[in-house]
Amino acid sequence: MPLCLAGAIVAAIGRPDSGEDPHLSYSAEIAELRGLTEEALRDPGLTGDPSDYVQLLGALLSFEGVEVWGEHIDGLDDEEYELPCPVCDTENFVVFGEHGYFSTTDSMYMRYADAPRLPLQPQDPLVMRGLAGRLHARMSADGHPGLAHKVTYVFGSARCAGCGVAFSVEEAVAARWGA
Repeated sequence: MPLCLAGAIVAAIGRPDSGEDPHLSYSAEIAELRGLTEEALRDPGLTGDPSDYVQLLGALLSFEGVEVWGEHIDGLDDEEYELPCPVCDTENFVVFGEHGYFSTTDSMYMRYADAPRLPLQPQDPLVMRGLAGRLHARMSADGHPGLAHKVTYVFGSARCAGCGVAFSVEEAVAARWGA
């Protein structure tokens, strides 16, 4: 897991290869780490467990300079994101996995079904573009169809369980943890 640690460091400090001082450029090292991570992602012995795969994918995204998702792709493994509604600021648990595909304000949704559960709207994989399309295609090709299915919800939309307004899950994740 040294690659995951390196990815977390790069995600936390940003890509250091954008400075003007050539002594501070780490482009070659980042490229080497990226190559090693690509190689690890192709090794079923290292990525058979979806959690390990998601961690390595997060490291790869960090090495590629993909803001937010390098650090927060692990929500796929957790099967939820806790996100504020962009309109009313109500905290929503956006859930996609074992417990269903919905948004709710109840943090104990896995035990109690008292709070409203509003269904999520996945993005159609056939129209996914950019990072969403790339992640879906990669996960499918790498033998992780369950994760690819979750990506359709992470890049889909939710409705606030407080006010009912629809919002983009991707944009809410970026707003919560973006710069």
